[in-house]
Amino acid sequence: MFKKACILLLVVSTLISCKKDKPFVPNSANGLPGYWTKLGDFAGVGRVRSFGFTIGGKGYILGGNAASGFNSQLINDFWEYDPKTDKWTQKADYPGQAAEYIRGFAINGKGYVGTGYGQRLATPGDEIPQNNDFWEYDPAADKWTRKADFAGGERENVIAFEINGTGYMGLGTDNAYNANFKDFWKYNAATDKWTRVTDYPGTGSFGVAAFAIGGKGYAGTGGASPEIAAKDFWQYDPAIDKWTKKADFTGKGRAFSGQFAIDTYGYIGFGSTVDATADDWFRYDTDNDRWAKITVFPGNSRYDMVSFAIDGIGYVGTGNPGVLKDFWKFTPRKVN
Repeated sequence: MFKKACILLLVVSTLISCKKDKPFVPNSANGLPGYWTKLGDFAGVGRVRSFGFTIGGKGYILGGNAASGFNSQLINDFWEYDPKTDKWTQKADYPGQAAEYIRGFAINGKGYVGTGYGQRLATPGDEIPQNNDFWEYDPAADKWTRKADFAGGERENVIAFEINGTGYMGLGTDNAYNANFKDFWKYNAATDKWTRVTDYPGTGSFGVAAFAIGGKGYAGTGGASPEIAAKDFWQYDPAIDKWTKKADFTGKGRAFSGQFAIDTYGYIGFGSTVDATADDWFRYDTDNDRWAKITVFPGNSRYDMVSFAIDGIGYVGTGNPGVLKDFWKFTPRKVN
């Protein structure tokens, strides 16, 4: 049932009408609170399934879908966010396929992105909706350069992160959401080459949350066909090319969630559970392999949003339902 509208339900229902959990009030016994602050709206059109990432002290939003549900208005515009001024600046359009679910990472001050579900603008007549094209973005020159195609082939909804100057990408699914890809690849930006590494052993294959902290990659939750919302969580060690099982995510299993990393902590929130759009957020302590619930978001709950961190602050915005364009920041605060 996991189709393009990101409906993750076991019964015929809509995510918009599902009830939320009871409000969560954090304290020293049950959570680590932080502050959500509403920022200025994203300057482009409202969108879903876009990709957000950071290069240096700037955030970026790429592409997505300007329509909701099963409708399609795929876009390839590209925007830069300056947290010091809370301002957006449009940059050079993405020259790849106008697409949703593009993913990538940053290496040595440049962005590397690709894959996704999109329009075959560069190859008319090609009816394969998934993409494998891969591109480098240089913010200093505001220029895109075509790189070696993703070696895993056409797909959407992959995970991607960077560890010690190497990019990692894999998992994902096909347009029918029948495929559960688990292959995982590393990318050498200096040689422009992909190499397959150990497959992901987790349950989810699309809409999986992932981030990198302290030389290790982390991935978990996500959806899989048929109708699975996973909670398992894994650590990837590139030094030995091995995945290790970690503590399960303690919230409801979900896909299409937001995620970012701050210091030695990873954050996962929002997303689609089997019966609702989640509004809760959780913090993962990589040192102690432990999850804690944090403050519930004060705005609209959502899925298919963009999320990233800049200088110890988390940023979240856009998304479903309703092609949102609001933008928020999360400032963590410890409890004594």
